[in-house]
Amino acid sequence: MAGAPAAVIFETLRDRICLLDYPPGTVLREAELAREFGVSRTPMRSVLQRLSHAGLIESRDGVGTIVTDPALQETRDVYQMRIRLAELIGSMSPHPFGPGHTHALGGLEERAAKLLDCFDIREYWRINHELHILIAGIIGNSALRQMWDHLYFQAARMWYQHARSAPEDVAIALAAELAEVARAVEENDAVALGYVQRNHISYGLTRLEAAQREIVE
Repeated sequence: MAGAPAAVIFETLRDRICLLDYPPGTVLREAELAREFGVSRTPMRSVLQRLSHAGLIESRDGVGTIVTDPALQETRDVYQMRIRLAELIGSMSPHPFGPGHTHALGGLEERAAKLLDCFDIREYWRINHELHILIAGIIGNSALRQMWDHLYFQAARMWYQHARSAPEDVAIALAAELAEVARAVEENDAVALGYVQRNHISYGLTRLEAAQREIVE
């Protein structure tokens, strides 16, 4: 990946963190990453600053740059904010739906159905990521869209950790979510789309809290 653009490096490292290729506590070494991506340390430093702003890494004296480990309360706060934001999708100048949305969702539904028989965490990630991009593209208010995108990646790590331990559960939930999103799009109902997202984010939080209680007990 020699000479990779900064945006590509950022997305690659972000995805590694969200997929737990870099689990919490992993030390990210600027020089090593710069060599891997074939860039100087200056653009790599800029990428790490963006990841820090996204809440995915932090600098610690005497340790270096490490992947953060969000506490349950922090995750709960992020999910609760996402629940509220989802309710605004249909009321803040959403972009109109089109045939492209219906076609894309049909493809995602077909791919999600395959996860029910053979779960693959990276395909699960790709489907969720493409759904996120589709919904973000419908959000008409730029400030809402930016916050929606920012909080999605903050929440993703905890959910993918759960996905690894309960693949059947999350595969079923994803298939149901996609079916409901497709129905809202077919009916050209952005308000319903927002509430579909709200309900599934709330469901996700409930499952995370239940999993955490099982660990404690």
